[in-house]
Amino acid sequence: MIKYKLKFISTILVLCILTSVSATAFAEIFPQFEQTNYYDSSTYADVYDDDWYYYYVGFAYEYGIMTGTGDNMFTPDGNITLAEAITVASRLNAKYYGNTINKLNSGGSIASLDNNNIKYSYPISGNGNFQINDSDSMTQTPKTGVYINTNGVGSVNRQANMTWFMPYLEYAVNQGIIEPNQFSGRYLNPASREQLAYLLFKALPDCYQKINEISPIPNVRESNPYYQEILKLYESGVVTGSDEYGTFYPASDILRSEAAAMVSRIINTDLRISFSLNQDKPYQSLSYSWNYPFYGETFRLDVSISYYDYNYFVSKPRTNNYSAYAQDEADETAVYTLAETLRDMAINNGFASSYDIAGFISAFVQGLEYQDDLTYKGVIEYPKYPIETLFDQGGDCEDSAVLLAKMLKLLGYGAVLLVSEDHMAVGLQTSSNGNLSLDGIQYYYIETTEPGWRIGDVPNDMVGVGMSVLYI
Repeated sequence: MIKYKLKFISTILVLCILTSVSATAFAEIFPQFEQTNYYDSSTYADVYDDDWYYYYVGFAYEYGIMTGTGDNMFTPDGNITLAEAITVASRLNAKYYGNTINKLNSGGSIASLDNNNIKYSYPISGNGNFQINDSDSMTQTPKTGVYINTNGVGSVNRQANMTWFMPYLEYAVNQGIIEPNQFSGRYLNPASREQLAYLLFKALPDCYQKINEISPIPNVRESNPYYQEILKLYESGVVTGSDEYGTFYPASDILRSEAAAMVSRIINTDLRISFSLNQDKPYQSLSYSWNYPFYGETFRLDVSISYYDYNYFVSKPRTNNYSAYAQDEADETAVYTLAETLRDMAINNGFASSYDIAGFISAFVQGLEYQDDLTYKGVIEYPKYPIETLFDQGGDCEDSAVLLAKMLKLLGYGAVLLVSEDHMAVGLQTSSNGNLSLDGIQYYYIETTEPGWRIGDVPNDMVGVGMSVLYI
């Protein structure tokens, strides 16, 4: 038996907002920032003086960086949208550098910021309406028969008045905070933690003095396009992570209260935190064993998965969009680490071709237990994120297919999900003749629910069955 060990470093990270902050810590406020508003417990009806974020919300409000959401409300537990995050970054930049953010002129235009996903009714009526079309491709899901969006998470068609945002968008582009069209089509979407970190750094790139030695950042790969910006916020004590281990959910949404805390720490350096990370995080040790078809040796891999990471994914809401489970970036580091380990195991055991490496990884997934949702979860349908499937050491067809497709995709393979009315498998892109063709691209069929299937083997009950493709 060939045995390997693998321990995931933290796969999930979230911003930690510490409560031990003195309300008198004003000595190191950048002099460019001046107090413009007065704040007390009556300013917002939903912010109380014993809330951990009370001080931070007040600080961000008094210095004119963040305001409420209307009707005397701040909505501290609500998400901050990308439009709001860009607005915050623009205000920080303008106040620090002494610039003015011009209001809209009735005949103004920002046509250069337009793309197919955003249509302005402005300047015809001057109301700045955005029509956000997040969905343009639909397909049928397995088992449920519900039509879902294949290009994103869910199908959304929203309209909102964005007149207030237009000057901040134009300012952010002109000041180099963002590139034209960098976030087009997503302004009404919740900002992710990594996006906000990026925007805040770009707003004030010279204001993050290093006070912490942080390397590497848990769960943020150096290939992440926002890695350097996130690292600067860690090193300067603006971001600390959710716990002593420094966990930071880079692709997860961020709350308005958390954003207020980050803004406060940026303006007032006395609020920044000096810290070091605890590398010893609680894990669940798991053992996997599998056989590669027609190869006599049994392979074994020990993996440790953080309880925090597992509980995070368990707490996420379920969606009928199965591609979302493969697209979620929060577990990307862990899944990529596993995929790399399996690839190295394959090569070390003589499976060096890209076909054999993919087959070896497929055999690992096929070795997981088939777990019917009704029996194991008590519901008819319970799709899992890859970390859940690994932690549970099993799942049903969509769970194993999502796990395999994500690993192959992260290793650079062309992988898709193949969907029938009551089954899901994986399609592996090939330059030769595969089992099915879509838009001129050939795919091999990969069965994931039981051992023994080679790439391209199709079970008898699936021969001739029509299948849709979910891109990931």
